[in-house]
Amino acid sequence: MKRSVIRLCSAVLLMLIALSASAATIGAISSQDKPVKKDTYVWIKLLFATEPRAEEILLFSADGIPIQRLVTDENGSAVSELLIPGKYYAFTAQGCTEFTLHENASVTADGGCGWSDGEILHLTSAEVGTVTVERAAKTELLTQNGGFLDYTLKNDTFERRQVVRCTASGGILTCTFEGVPYGTYVLVENGTSRCRVTVSADQNSVTVTLP
Repeated sequence: MKRSVIRLCSAVLLMLIALSASAATIGAISSQDKPVKKDTYVWIKLLFATEPRAEEILLFSADGIPIQRLVTDENGSAVSELLIPGKYYAFTAQGCTEFTLHENASVTADGGCGWSDGEILHLTSAEVGTVTVERAAKTELLTQNGGFLDYTLKNDTFERRQVVRCTASGGILTCTFEGVPYGTYVLVENGTSRCRVTVSADQNSVTVTLP
């Protein structure tokens, strides 16, 4: 009787050991099958243009940690090393610009001495703003000058030109001047002065609505 009990206990013990080993093996295989979550980023190189030409550009993270030093070419341009989307600061001898690099590789200037056309970050020696012209797309615009509207924003030291085309009546036409230094300007439409525009620290993003 005692021998039978001993044999039974030994058999149960061996079964438990085998089951434990099998469970451990299955657990190890299962853990290997589970995907490991990793952070993924889109790495981007950004083109800089300095106005006037700067010899170097220092890049800092949003936390103020230095991350890259770029040397410009003879035209004042430089390309960064790979960056992940996020907020950064760019310093030159002329000033500082805060900017945001987006996942679609576009860039926006958030403040300071600089502006962006969406692809290039322009670093300037003065604070700048934006002037947006809005124009009702009337039917008569379709036959005037082939539908083209030629805009110039200028003063004694600055002049920039933009051309848009009206292809259908209705809606609103828009024309945007980026990187406009603080000051007062005349807005000219197809050779005719339309209004005066002031860009300042209190109003660095101006919208002009024309009838």
